[in-house]
Amino acid sequence: MQENCSERDTGAVTYRLKHLKKPVHAVFISRIIESHGYLRGRPGGEREKRLEELKITEYRDERVLTTQQIAEAYGTDAQVITNNFNRNKDRYVEGKHFICLTGEELKAFKTEHQNDLSSSRINQLYLWTKKGAFLHAKSLNTDTAWEVYDRLVDFYFDHSNLLDGMSPELKAALIVDKRVTKVEHRIDHIENDMPLFGAESDELSAHIRRRGAELLGGKKTEAYLDSTIRQRVYRDIYNQLRREFGIYDDEGRMKSYKALKRKDLADAHEFVDCYTLPAYLVEQINDCNAQMRMGGADGV
Repeated sequence: MQENCSERDTGAVTYRLKHLKKPVHAVFISRIIESHGYLRGRPGGEREKRLEELKITEYRDERVLTTQQIAEAYGTDAQVITNNFNRNKDRYVEGKHFICLTGEELKAFKTEHQNDLSSSRINQLYLWTKKGAFLHAKSLNTDTAWEVYDRLVDFYFDHSNLLDGMSPELKAALIVDKRVTKVEHRIDHIENDMPLFGAESDELSAHIRRRGAELLGGKKTEAYLDSTIRQRVYRDIYNQLRREFGIYDDEGRMKSYKALKRKDLADAHEFVDCYTLPAYLVEQINDCNAQMRMGGADGV
């Protein structure tokens, strides 16, 4: 009765294709600068591409890097960065080499940068300053890390130096780009953190009904026609959906599935596609449908 969700024509795929959208703008600041010759004369390759596409992360008007960003820039894994930090904690000074966000500060930061974080389910986040990036380059001690660190100093952390020789037009373009980026963050926050629109919740509910009917063996089966079994199946799907996406109120009580955040909608469709019944429900459905088949055989 259970299917491999990867082999099915899934509602999640349909949803993603229908709702993919392009960003308001897709211009990286570094590429604007490069087009005016400020970054020319440097070797290319994958390393340069990573630096060009490095998104700017700021905290309290200071440029910083997340652990994931610094790992990607240095050509290593985030876990390696974390391990090096843990082994040399006595060398790092909070406020000088890193900023550790927790509680309300972390919540506010995640709200503004939710599309830039690899996971939204973290309870603390380290942001690395220029001096922190230096210590990580020192710990790795690879040619790549040192070369990238030099570039980060020149073209990321000390970005004000770039503006000195620029024309007023280019400075204005960079300022506008930064403002547009901030507006995009706010739009993304409004769109993604809002609960589902009516049509979206209806679409998800219809998807759940289709998946439930499928698992019950179809709408003409005894299991589907048995309201008790049918309700148990749908109740379990909705409850697992709420647990998976943390749809609870402040007191830990489950809320309506309609409180799902819009940013999780595509994943929710995928969850429904891949949902599997608990063993006791599989047994009840099989027994009920087997009785139907036996009854049909007796009547032949």
